[in-house]
Amino acid sequence: MKPAGNEKLGRAFTLVELLVVISVIGLLMGILVPALSKARATANRTYCLANLRQFGIAMRSYLDDNRDIFPLCCALPWDITDTKNPEYTPPITNVLGKILKEPKVFICKADTKATPPYHLRTGNTSYWYNGKQQMGPMGWTYGLGGITIRQYPLVQLGAKEKDIEVMSDFDAVHPGFTGTYRKRVGQKNYLYADWHVSNYVKQE
Repeated sequence: MKPAGNEKLGRAFTLVELLVVISVIGLLMGILVPALSKARATANRTYCLANLRQFGIAMRSYLDDNRDIFPLCCALPWDITDTKNPEYTPPITNVLGKILKEPKVFICKADTKATPPYHLRTGNTSYWYNGKQQMGPMGWTYGLGGITIRQYPLVQLGAKEKDIEVMSDFDAVHPGFTGTYRKRVGQKNYLYADWHVSNYVKQE
């Protein structure tokens, strides 16, 4: 009879077995991490599109109360620092914030990747508003601020409301930004003047 408490010990792993297990775990991590990162980026873009839908609802409410005239706000929120400029206009958060009353709607989850996050330096928003005329790499672009959609020069030239951008996320917020002006591949999100939202696919 064996003494009490004297139990047979289990066989220990050999060094080779441990290395195999570690290799398998490493292989699985190599497969799963990119997939999880892609899923997170997709979730962030979906969240961003939901924010833009909320902007569309708020903007329609604003237009109903203001004879269909779009708010005259700065296109790029970092203009808010130049308050002494006679052409100064407030950020869109000053207008839509009174309707939405939910500050987090103005912040895209992907914005947390920036250092510091864009919303901390751009008027508490991660989004661009087609508010006023501005100079860009493609020359002067028209803004909606202070006019109705029917007065918008591009609409008068035949452009459809479904193609007129009202708001979008900043270029550098979402993964995939290359630094080239509006050269995105399924990354940038837009709110259009017919109030649909869309993930950018192709634009010349």
